[in-house]
Amino acid sequence: MLRFLNALPLFWAILAIPAAVMLVTFARDPVTAFDLVHPSGEFSVRMMILAMMVSPLRAIFGRRRWLDWWLARRRSLGVAAFGYGMLHLVFYLYDMGDWGQIAEEALIFSIWTGYVALLIFAAMALTSNAASQRALRRNWKRLQRLVYPAALLIALHWIYVDGEWQDMAMHLVPLLVLEVARLIIMFNKRSGRTGQQLAPR
Repeated sequence: MLRFLNALPLFWAILAIPAAVMLVTFARDPVTAFDLVHPSGEFSVRMMILAMMVSPLRAIFGRRRWLDWWLARRRSLGVAAFGYGMLHLVFYLYDMGDWGQIAEEALIFSIWTGYVALLIFAAMALTSNAASQRALRRNWKRLQRLVYPAALLIALHWIYVDGEWQDMAMHLVPLLVLEVARLIIMFNKRSGRTGQQLAPR
């Protein structure tokens, strides 16, 4: 039973539940596309945050079984973030319905920031596998680190589209706090090692 609960297919099924609900709602009444644009974007951000939280939590708490479980599912969360981002785009394009207007809006700061972030997600999702990791070697980690500028672009996209920052802050500030805590821990460790090297023997 425990093996079944820990299986990745079950985890994927859970991640897909909100998407399934949105797609069923859209299929029943396509007019709801407008109402689905925001929640699909929010789920994309939530998946991204869950994927990004693992590293700072491991830096803070060290190796823990629950964090190892989380780490083993980080790639799934990252791919899910891209999937919900694509769903966000589909609902947006359908709601707009006018390709000329879509092209005009693509030049607006609040919109192109979302497109660029989604392109970064696409690159990360397509290379989120062992074969790509072996092929890209060191460049694989560099590519994965693009999630940080993507997160910044998403924050800007969210603020400028909504015209307010509170909802964005509720989602991203906890991650920012964890990242700052990780940087402090890393700085303290490096300072400690430097101090030991410089100490007289």
